[in-house]
Amino acid sequence: MNLCVHKIFSFLFVILMTSYTFAQDTLRINEAVIKSKKLQLKKKGLYDGDFIEDYNIRGFTQDILFEHELLDFWSTEDLKCIEAKTLDYSEENVLNIKWNKDQDGCDWVGFGIGWDGWKSKDFAYVIDTLALELVVRSTGDSFTNIPWAFCFEDYKGSQAWLGYNSSFLKGDAILKEWTKVVLPLSLFPFDEFDTDAANIKQLLVQLFSEGEIEINSIKLVPFSGKLKNDFLAQKQSIHIDGDFSDWDGRFELFSGQQFSVSYSDEYLNLAFIVIDSTPMQNSKIEGDLWNGDAVEFAFSTNPNANDKRNFLLLSDQHIGINCGDSPYVWDFKRSQLIPNSKLKIIEVNTGYIVESSIPLEYFKNLEFKSGIDLDMEVAIDLGNNENRQTQIRWNSNNKDGFHQNPSMWGNLLIQ
Repeated sequence: MNLCVHKIFSFLFVILMTSYTFAQDTLRINEAVIKSKKLQLKKKGLYDGDFIEDYNIRGFTQDILFEHELLDFWSTEDLKCIEAKTLDYSEENVLNIKWNKDQDGCDWVGFGIGWDGWKSKDFAYVIDTLALELVVRSTGDSFTNIPWAFCFEDYKGSQAWLGYNSSFLKGDAILKEWTKVVLPLSLFPFDEFDTDAANIKQLLVQLFSEGEIEINSIKLVPFSGKLKNDFLAQKQSIHIDGDFSDWDGRFELFSGQQFSVSYSDEYLNLAFIVIDSTPMQNSKIEGDLWNGDAVEFAFSTNPNANDKRNFLLLSDQHIGINCGDSPYVWDFKRSQLIPNSKLKIIEVNTGYIVESSIPLEYFKNLEFKSGIDLDMEVAIDLGNNENRQTQIRWNSNNKDGFHQNPSMWGNLLIQ
């Protein structure tokens, strides 16, 4: 009797082990992609050949919004505001758009493309490797600015908008020859506006001012470009006198402005060359200094901080320098003057220069070590005694909000 039971048990054990081994060999998740706050499972076959992928964009296939044939398209109905039509040029159809928002009754002027039969589009798992590409040309004089704003809308109505910036233009100007405009998807504020990149409905484009342009294609293309600028800070001793001859490191040029960063055992050193037709005008006090002529410097003291975070940590710093008649160095986070700072501002023919040293001991747990990488953003506020007219940013020039969102900062590399 015992022997029989033992044989039955052994037989069942063999079956179970065989089934378990079979399951281990066949039930397998081939790919799991974690992106942002969501877990996305990318569908793949158990056997080669089940699914055909374009590995350049990691399997995303809904990539053509417009090419040759205009489908799933709508625009503002009033033709005096916008007229969109396809023109047949020999072997290619071109989308011609002519608009004028400045006329009466043209409150909202724009168009939308639902593409792929208005099916839901999931590019949440490829946001970092895709860009929206428009191939465009002028119908007349050349220009660099397209007064448009671009948006991806999801199926619950949430929208992520991104304004045009000349940095998206892959050329010196938009001419009568075809030129590419490339907008990385990672710049669209999907998370900030609760827009579901895994359930996209359409591309929206809002048009401002007036103009005419021709579009050869609109696609989602592979993107591997650099989204963050780098600056290398050298160790050196600086004398704060407005003379930059003792600055051995390079000055970074951005949108006509320049800055440099260095450090010593005791100080963080900042230098700015500001181009300004109405220099050193700022009547604001304390934390309102941004609303006039000023410079701003944001950085993290924690080299291990996640550079994709969209909120400030205790280790994140934000410094401002009032460049008016009564200059000072201000800590935005602590709402106070930074003690023992050194500052020199000098007016020059083209604007003014700023040189400042801030004691490292002011920042808790800050230690500059060769080889570390910190987050950093630089901003130039241009204004007058009334208010700020514009802000020029080093890394996030196409998007406001760097003072609250470190994911928009560039990299400060310590030499």
